[in-house]
Amino acid sequence: MNIKEKYLNISKTLFFLLVLIIPLNLGKHIVINDAYVWGILIDYLIPTIYVQDIIAVLIVFFWILGTYPLKISLSKFFERREMQFSSLFIFSSLFSVLSAQRVLPSLYFWIRLSLYFLLFVYITKEISIQKHFFKVLSVVSLSVLLSGLLGIFQFIKQGAVFNNYLFFGEQPYSVSTWGVVHKEILDHFLVPAYGTFRHSNTFGGFLCVFLLWLLPYLKNNRKYLISFIVGSLALVFTLSYSAWLVFVLGIFLHVIFSINVKKIKYKKILISRAVMIFCVALLIIPVFSVFSKSLNPSIFRRSDLLTASYRLIGKYTLFGVGLNNFTVLVDMYAPHSSDIRFTQPVHNVFALVLAETGVFTFAFFVVFLFLGIRKTLTPGYFHVLFISLMQILILMSFDHYFLTINQTLLMFWIIMGLVFSESY
Repeated sequence: MNIKEKYLNISKTLFFLLVLIIPLNLGKHIVINDAYVWGILIDYLIPTIYVQDIIAVLIVFFWILGTYPLKISLSKFFERREMQFSSLFIFSSLFSVLSAQRVLPSLYFWIRLSLYFLLFVYITKEISIQKHFFKVLSVVSLSVLLSGLLGIFQFIKQGAVFNNYLFFGEQPYSVSTWGVVHKEILDHFLVPAYGTFRHSNTFGGFLCVFLLWLLPYLKNNRKYLISFIVGSLALVFTLSYSAWLVFVLGIFLHVIFSINVKKIKYKKILISRAVMIFCVALLIIPVFSVFSKSLNPSIFRRSDLLTASYRLIGKYTLFGVGLNNFTVLVDMYAPHSSDIRFTQPVHNVFALVLAETGVFTFAFFVVFLFLGIRKTLTPGYFHVLFISLMQILILMSFDHYFLTINQTLLMFWIIMGLVFSESY
């Protein structure tokens, strides 16, 4: 084995480690003045270097060492449409950074976005879906198992188990912690499981997608079955309705594809169109006053944030308010609400991308997703990746974490990398 092959093997080993530690929440937070909005520290604006970022840098570094000098020309690289539009998405978003009111939070986020894009390129080139899928699946199974066990014990304790950020980044919380989620179940207020994530919905999103990876192989592997049971129980304890919905949808799609293998492409086309129509429908929530006047905070907050995003889109149409800058201006554009202040990104990734980066970057992003869906329609394709894309599209319409939270943003780019793996 020559030195270049060793470098490539190191990068692959680090890649599997990265998949394992997706839920990790350990990082160095650098609090700057630009992270404050109206005197309140906004965590989305704090530049943070996470362990996953360091591993991703090392993967790209050893990959470059193992492939230098590159034998593939740029013209050949950009022959693939997914590379064209994903590159345009990353490059065009830089213009929104330059026009952002808070440049530093915007720039650090763009750097992470670019790093995960390079990781995406690495996966498409070096990770064979046929050759490496079950190795990835084993790592995912372990990650789900460990996260699930932590979530179960958190729900039993009604708070953090270790109460120490040093344990995989588990944030300290309890029933009395300010801002912690409370759900009323049978006249009892319960705190959902957070795992090592910053919100129970994010934990639920992580679980509901990766649990469906394990589902087709439960009969053949007891380890997968144990991880699935533990992860499913933890998913219930997240009390995340959107994650529950998407998990049930994933099981339904799996059953559809398993019962009759005929006309699968036709079925996928119908399902993908239905999901896209559903996602578009969720964008018009503010049009109906029943949502904005709802007494349920989860509903009227989403409606108010969407209204604020449309006002920002109308004023900053071309380049947006700046990548990772939505929280800087949302309070000034949100309608009057029963909340004193709810400084959050809009709970819809599509509206958030359009508001923060403008119409051109939004178009590149949507085309990139569409190309991913079209790729999963290929005969003989892994159905689990098609199901994952459908789940992610719906979750993107209910929440913002697939763009704003490093763990699920990383998860998104890894899945997209596997979708476009050149081994297909």
